[in-house]
Formats: sequence, C-alpha cells, structure tokens
Amino acid sequence: MLKYPFILVLLGAWIVACDATQYDENSIPDEHRFTQEVFLNYLNEPVELEVLPNGQILYIERKGGIKLYDPKKMSMVLTDSLSVFYGMEDGLMGMALDPNFSQNKWIYLYYSPIGDEPKQHLSRFTFDQNGISDEKIMLVVPTQRDECCHTGGSIEFSADGLLYLSTGDDTNPFKSNGYAPIDDDREGFKPFDARRTSSNTNDLRGKILRIKPETDGSYSIPEGNLFEDDDPKTRPEIYVMGCRNPYRITVDQKRGWLFWGDVGPDAGNNHAVRGPRGHDEMNVAMRAGYYGWPMFIGDNKPYADWNFVTNESEGTFDPKNPINTSRYNTGIEKLPLPVPAMIYYPYSPSEEFPQLTNGGRTAMTGPVFYQEKGMDKKHGFPNYFDGRLFIYDWMRDWIFTIKVDSTGTPSDFEPFTPSADYRNIIDMDFGPDGTLYMLEYGTAWFKQNEDAKLSRIVFDRGNRVPEMKVDISQSFGSSPLTVTLDASKSRDYDEDELSYTWKIGNETFEGAAVTYTFNETGVFYPRLTLRDEAGHTLMEQFKIEVGNDAPKIDINIQGNTSFYWPGRNITYELAINDAQDGTIGKGINRDEVNFDILYMDGFDQSQILGHQMPVTSGEALISKSDCMSCHKVNDKSVGPSFTEVAKRYKNDKSAMEYLSTKIIKGGSGAWGDHSMSAHPDFTQGEVKSMVDYILSLSEEKPALKALKGIYSADPAEDSKQLVFSAQYTDKGSNGLTPISEIKSLALKPNMIDAGLADSIFNAEINRNGSINRVYGGAWIKYEQIDLTDISSISLMMKHVADVPVALSIRTESPKGTEIGSFTIEGDNHDFTPTVIDINPTQGIQNLYFVFSSETKDINLAQVKTIKFNPNEK
Repeated sequence: MLKYPFILVLLGAWIVACDATQYDENSIPDEHRFTQEVFLNYLNEPVELEVLPNGQILYIERKGGIKLYDPKKMSMVLTDSLSVFYGMEDGLMGMALDPNFSQNKWIYLYYSPIGDEPKQHLSRFTFDQNGISDEKIMLVVPTQRDECCHTGGSIEFSADGLLYLSTGDDTNPFKSNGYAPIDDDREGFKPFDARRTSSNTNDLRGKILRIKPETDGSYSIPEGNLFEDDDPKTRPEIYVMGCRNPYRITVDQKRGWLFWGDVGPDAGNNHAVRGPRGHDEMNVAMRAGYYGWPMFIGDNKPYADWNFVTNESEGTFDPKNPINTSRYNTGIEKLPLPVPAMIYYPYSPSEEFPQLTNGGRTAMTGPVFYQEKGMDKKHGFPNYFDGRLFIYDWMRDWIFTIKVDSTGTPSDFEPFTPSADYRNIIDMDFGPDGTLYMLEYGTAWFKQNEDAKLSRIVFDRGNRVPEMKVDISQSFGSSPLTVTLDASKSRDYDEDELSYTWKIGNETFEGAAVTYTFNETGVFYPRLTLRDEAGHTLMEQFKIEVGNDAPKIDINIQGNTSFYWPGRNITYELAINDAQDGTIGKGINRDEVNFDILYMDGFDQSQILGHQMPVTSGEALISKSDCMSCHKVNDKSVGPSFTEVAKRYKNDKSAMEYLSTKIIKGGSGAWGDHSMSAHPDFTQGEVKSMVDYILSLSEEKPALKALKGIYSADPAEDSKQLVFSAQYTDKGSNGLTPISEIKSLALKPNMIDAGLADSIFNAEINRNGSINRVYGGAWIKYEQIDLTDISSISLMMKHVADVPVALSIRTESPKGTEIGSFTIEGDNHDFTPTVIDINPTQGIQNLYFVFSSETKDINLAQVKTIKFNPNEK
C-alpha cells in the first residue's frame, strides 16, 4: 500500500485567508503550520539544488542531468546534461552558484569526467537560457576507479566569497570488517587504505578544500588554511582533513563556520582489539583542522593499527600523537591533533545523543537559517529558527534543528516535522523567500524513483493549509485492476470542512474515497483536488499502471531461518513467479536473475541492497528504450545482436566514442541496409553506460550461483551475516515500466551480543554490547527468533550477586510458555557459558529471558553473549 502522509503535491494555487501578524515569531512552531509543496517527483538520482535569485530552482542528477524548474509556470523550463562517468558512486556530485550569479551567470560543478584517467573536476560554467557553456576547469582531484567508494562532492560558498569543496576518501570499506580500512600490508590492496587519502597531507581526497575563485577561472589560497603553500608535502587547498565521506556541507553565512556530516563505517559493535564500532559524525570547523579518519572516530575513539597479513594489532593509534606510517602516505607523517566530532552516533541507540534514534545512518548537514529582508512575510520561516543549524539523516529520514555555541557545542535538539514521511533527503537549502527547498533521492539506490522529489516547505502564519493523506490500495497490476484511493485521513488543523473532488479520465467523483476499476491496460493519472473553507486548494496526481504485475521472489531455506552454523549445510531454493513473464525455466532465464550468497559486516538492510545489488544501469536503460525493437541480446533481429556488436568491437579502442555517437545521432550501413534511428534525448553518460553494457557481453562471465542447492557456511566468516540476495527485473509487459523486485534473507551468526536485545525491562545495556546490569524481575526480549532445530541456548554470563537467580526462557511474553529454565547458584563471578536445554519449538517466536530472585534492588548478573545451539544431525 502506498501512503502519502504529510507530503503534498501542489499543482494549483492556494490562498492564505487569515491575518499573518497574529503569530508569535519566537515561540516553538506547531508542526502543522508547515506544509510541503511537491513540485516534481519521479526524479532520476537528484543530488544538489540551488534556488536562483528569480525563484527558479536549478538541480542536478548524478548521471549528468541539469534541470531548471520554474514554480510560477509549474514546469521544467530547461533540460541540459553534462557527460560524466557514473560507475560506482561517481558522477555529477556537486553544484554551487557564484556569489555574483545575478551579474556573471557562473555556476560551479564537481563531476567525474568520462575517459581513461580516473579523476574529478571542479569546473566553472556559464549558465543561461541555453544551458551550460564555457567550461573552465579550476581544480583536478586524481582518484581511482578500480574500487568503490566515497566521493563527497558538496560545494558551498561563504559570505566572503570563498569556495568550499568536500571530497571522499575514495577507499573500499568492505575488506576491514567495518573497522578502519588501513591495509598497506597486502600487495594489491592500495585502494583499501584510507590513510593514503584522508590522513595524507599531500592528497586532496578525504578533505574539505577551501579556495578563492578568481575571475580568470583559476584560484588562489586564502589565509587560514591548514598548511602553508610552500611545503612540498602538503596541499595548500586543504582546510579540513581526516574525512571519510563528507557528502553534504554547509557554511554559516554570518559566523563563517563550516558544518558537515561525515558518513561512517559499518561495524555494529566495539571490538576489544580492533577498536570502536562505526559512527556517523556531524562536525563543525571554526578554523582549519584534522578530524581523525581513518585512525580515530567520534570523540577521537582510536582504532588499532591492524596488520592485515597477520591479523594482529600492532598497537593503537594515539590521538595525542597521530602518526601516518602508511607506505602510501606521500605527505608528512606527524599530523595535527585530531578534533573530536561535534555529534556522533552508531547504528544502535546513542548514549551521548539518544534523540537521534537508531537504525541505518547517513549524516548530513543542512543550512543555518537567518531571517533576512525580502523574505516572504506569509510563508518564510519564523524568527524562532534564526541562527539554528538544520541537520538530517538520509537513512533515518529525520530532521533536527540545533543551536551551536561559540565553543562548537550543540544543544537544544528540536525535531523538525517529525511526522513527515521523507524519502531519503539528499539536499536542502533556504531560498531568498525564506522557505526550505528540498531534494529527496527516493527509496531505491542507483535508479529513478517514484518517490524522488523536488519540493519546498513553507510556514503558514494564518489559517493553515490542510494536510492531505492518501492511501492507494495498489498502484500497478494486471487488468482489470480495481483500485481504492482513500483520502479520509486528510485533516484540517483549523477544523475547516474539507471537500474532495477526484478526476479519473473524463469521470469526476466527489467524496473522501473512491473505488475505480481500470479495464484497459496503460498508464493512468487519477487526480485529487482538496479544498478547505478558507480557500486553500491542494491538487495531487497519482500514477496507476495497468497491465503488469510485480514479480514475486521467494528464498526458501530448509530448517532454521534466523541463524547459520559454520560448517553445517544449508539447503536453499530460489523461486520467482511473474504473472506476465512466467517462472524460472518457463519464461524467465537463469541469466536474467541476479542471485548471490555473500557475507556482510553491517546489519542494515540498506547496505545489503545498496552496495551489493544495484540494477545494471546500461541494461536497464536499454530495456526501457526502443533498442529492443531492433536488437536482441543473443539473437539477430532487424539489427545485429548485442553480443555480435560486442565481439566486433572487443579490441577496438575507438568503440566507445563510435558507438556512443551512433546511438545519439543514428546511422546506417554498418550491418546492412537498415538504418538506426537517432536518440538525442539520451545524455552522454547514459549512452556510455549502455555501450559499457553492450561491450561487456564479449567478456567471459563468472559462473552463476545455482538457484537451488546446498551451501556450507564458511567457519572463517562466523562473525558476519550470511545473506541470500536475489533480484529480478521483469520485462515490462504491455509497454509498461519494468518492475524490479529485490529480496534478501539474512542469517545471523548463531552467537549474538546480548546487547542486541529488542527491548529490556529492569536491566541495562553497556556501550560494549553486553548487558551489564540485571535486577530481580528483569526480562530481555529478542523478537522474531526462529527456534526450529535449536536444542539449547548458551549464555556467556557472570553471576554478580551472592543470591540464587532463577532464569526462565519463555515465548511471546514474560509470562508466556516456558521452554527452558536454569537456576544460577554459587560464587560464579567469572564469565562462563551457561547451557540451558529447551523444549523442541518450531517457527518464529518472540523470545524472553526472565530473571527472578528474592532480591530485586541489586545487580544479579551480567550477560555478554547468547548462543543458539542446533540439534545434532
């Protein structure tokens, strides 16, 4: 079911009918005085936006798109593109307007140019009604394209005309178990050592650079950067170093302070030797500084100097004496003292910042708001926000506003629109009118998303705009398709009576809900107009696709579906059923299914789906275009098969340029008499992705994993999750958009940290992941645990008190069915395994460990780990 709470698409005009002067500017605003007006959705990987002085909105897309939207005309007034390499996380990443844009029309873009040389460009362009022109490459940042990840790429100007640019560490994080990637031990692992970039004083990556653009397209170095410009082992452009992935930055326009969010590593738990679990950071720089990565994180928690050959620690990095001894370091060894993070938080609830909740994390900073002359007096933000910093998290979809004092200490965390249903906010900025403009990337990674939006949030001082909420029973399926569109949860906070008008095709319906049957195949756009008594009018359009069902994917595991045991076999089978395409072997070919079995360090679903299973960009673009009308992958059609094309141009160095030009401009004669139509709407980056895919068909493919079989878990990976991950993109029946379905099943190691409990009562979780205090009557709950084939449970436990403790294992509630028990007696004051046999129990259960004692006010025990032991086979 698709839900649209809070989010409003404003296609019509609306009027404020009440006096705006009655509102108290300095009080905490009621959430319902904010309205999100959605200008556009279905965006294709939006990245950054800028609001032009005339109110038009310029935004960029990672694949190279440059779009200009006019809110007054309610339409796109310009579409342009830049040719970029957008493999992995590269592409068009950053944009800023020149402070004198009204006069010189200059914009600055940070992007990955196409070509054999891996690098990023910071370039200045002229932007007018014809798009971008007159590129002047200002700065080149050398990179590598052998391994993913972390680009940074945010651009901001300060009030004194200095340009700030963030760059990522350009380092693969997936071979260091979620801890510090510092592998300079093994040959061929150079991209796995972030000391070569982030902590290298002579490298521009993993930094925030600060330069002064000059009118001729060059730049000069301002005073106050981290290093002098005559030191051969430092780069004078560096203002901040020691960053991992500072994806979004902002500059306080009055105080001149730099703020940024830094996306942290994946380790879910602290390690006694390797160091701290992963944290995301929000940082402030009031002066140039070193911020620690990859040797320190958070409040300067140190990592171990890990040897990746011996798998042993060679000591711990010292925040009082940071030394970069990496063999890939080209800068100075002794580094400035690291600056601790302003805000830092892990996957689990933070002890220091509990208001930031838990879950996946991608820290970002938004703007600092100041009320200025010329702002919209009706809808600009109130004085309450003056001087407050907006921070947000892309994964957790929250926004806070905070105060930051003269020492850089944050306070007064105020949730902003906490009930809003945001979909991965990727950029926000205040416009000249004092309203907050926003880009949402959308739910899925590396693709165009229906819930990717361009919008703004306005403040209503008088009578408030109604809140539109629409539930759609289903938005796609085969015909006839009966759909219920229900807006009955919409509300008016001034208690005005609401009226609802639905328009579906040529038919009109009144009332809060409508049920309609679409008998024909195609794409339909039902529209709701919502009105209140004060004259506000909201209009939202929805998309219904009739004629194509989503594929259904099932990953079936025999036996236990919560845990795996190293060395034991797992019997699995993948099944796919698509109403239009068929099943595996009967309409769906094996090579059309992405299936993998892999071990993952992190525990967040976004990591499984985001980094591991992106849709193949070129293949997806081809499947959505008219290419398949004349070409097939393996079989000759009107034109040659893509495999034939790949073989002909396999060793041709000019193939990329030639085929790209052919796709865009069309042509004939290369494969016979049939001509190939032109495709001028594709960007250079999109065409490159398509050609990359076609040419890859000549390469020898790795062996595909069997969709059915027996897998033996690797004992060497027993600290990681074992993930079965599958993806299938259907063929888009009846000319409709192909639907991609992703399904994953993650099996946990059979031993887990006790502190991963879903909830506790009368107990305390330590920051090291254990439960360090258990009082009488306490219980510890673990949700959705499959007890199939489990015969006993072992607790690594310490008996703290000198009184007997009864431990009962129950299902469904603390007073539910008892499946095992044990009495702890004696003076067992060391951590020892306590094995408790349990009754045979099948299926998924909510599991409770209940502790009882005659004494309720003293600490009874500590629990470090819980191990689930299987039946003997």
